[in-house]
Amino acid sequence: MESHTAARLERRRRSCIVIGAGLAGLAAARRLTKAGWKVDLLEAQDRVGGRVMSYRFDEAPEVVCELGGEWIGGDHTRMKRLCREFGLPLLPHQYAFSFWSGTARSRFFKPGSWCFSKRPHKKFATFGRWFNKLDRTRDFAIFRELDQADWWTTLQRLGFSPEDLRTRDLMDSTDFGESIRLCSAYLAATEYFGGVASNSDEMDFKVKGGNSLLVEALLGAVERRNRLHKNVTVTRIEQGPDSAKVFVHGRSEPYEAQFCVCTVPAHCLTKIKWKPDLPLDQYNASTQLQYSRIMKTAVLYAERFWPNPKNLGFSVFSNRASDYCFDSTYRQPGTPGILCSYAIGDKADDLASEDDGMVMTWITEDVARAFRLKRGLSVTPRPIRSKKQPWQRDPMAGGAYAFYRPGQWFDLLPKLSRPFNRVRFAGEHLSEEWQGFMEGAVETGEAAANALIAFAP
Repeated sequence: MESHTAARLERRRRSCIVIGAGLAGLAAARRLTKAGWKVDLLEAQDRVGGRVMSYRFDEAPEVVCELGGEWIGGDHTRMKRLCREFGLPLLPHQYAFSFWSGTARSRFFKPGSWCFSKRPHKKFATFGRWFNKLDRTRDFAIFRELDQADWWTTLQRLGFSPEDLRTRDLMDSTDFGESIRLCSAYLAATEYFGGVASNSDEMDFKVKGGNSLLVEALLGAVERRNRLHKNVTVTRIEQGPDSAKVFVHGRSEPYEAQFCVCTVPAHCLTKIKWKPDLPLDQYNASTQLQYSRIMKTAVLYAERFWPNPKNLGFSVFSNRASDYCFDSTYRQPGTPGILCSYAIGDKADDLASEDDGMVMTWITEDVARAFRLKRGLSVTPRPIRSKKQPWQRDPMAGGAYAFYRPGQWFDLLPKLSRPFNRVRFAGEHLSEEWQGFMEGAVETGEAAANALIAFAP
């Protein structure tokens, strides 16, 4: 009698295939698992975490850096909630910043400080107050008009000088992964105005011990009741009236479930055969969305030779090879230290083709020259090893995060996020509030799972 009851309960158990074991897929799988669903989690690579990648050098395993997703913002409620649930403490991860042109170097600025000329300051603040008063429904036409403009031109109209614009491009391009000449003014405005912690651009915390610890915790919660399948490449998705079948390379039988959550980057949708066909507007949207060219280079040093601003981490913006460089080991104990170079756009492509040792030398020379005192550095730079991660060369990711160009946000996002029969979509590229952040991946993954649970309780 008990076996028959168990069999009936198993037949009634809801099921879902989650494609992709990055943060979006893991968040969706965990939410479904907690609701009692049967989940098959499919991952094309031999590692989980997607674009979250903590890294330790063999020569100094006591310190850790991030080659992928770096920051948890003060407003990132979902990431902070998950860290609390899994008992993962957060480290302060804010940075003082300065600028170096190859000759002159600026002073250090606190996060959120105004570092441009005085002339556009008032207009910029007025623009921000105006933007925050806009209503999404009533003023939708204004939002669309802003989305058609680029951020560089918008700042120019607000009175930013050519020098201010170049400085602003150095700073803001690290948020978008490309020059602000190519970035939507609407998306930039949502990035820099509003929110409790907006003065820090949501660069506030990281997981103590590495952000990948959250990936491991989520995976552990899923694997206790469900299965992870690694090194499986999805080739075809067939949807019927009651189920979704997902075919993978090298396996004759498909994975089958009642529903599917697909968390792959937009461009990967075109590599999958769909039956019925993916709607044409959704397919075309997936071909148009680009991903930012970002290469992170971590350099391990025997000792930390860079400045240590009071109560804040060290960082410097430069027009040299190092681009944006910061102390990855801020608030981590020990003598060895790691500098991380965050190169974007064309520079990321150029550096990705260079020899690792040469890139390590350039980064070291840039920081050493920028902060050399009259009596010399207190510590001689002693680089040990470097590790490059050019995300634009990752065949699955295709870039660090989605980059919406002017005019694309209100056109592509609704099409890409729209459910297709029994398939729901998730990923940072679909987050209306936190696109480009780890928070956006978790938000959309949980939202997709919640929608299925509500639809099929």
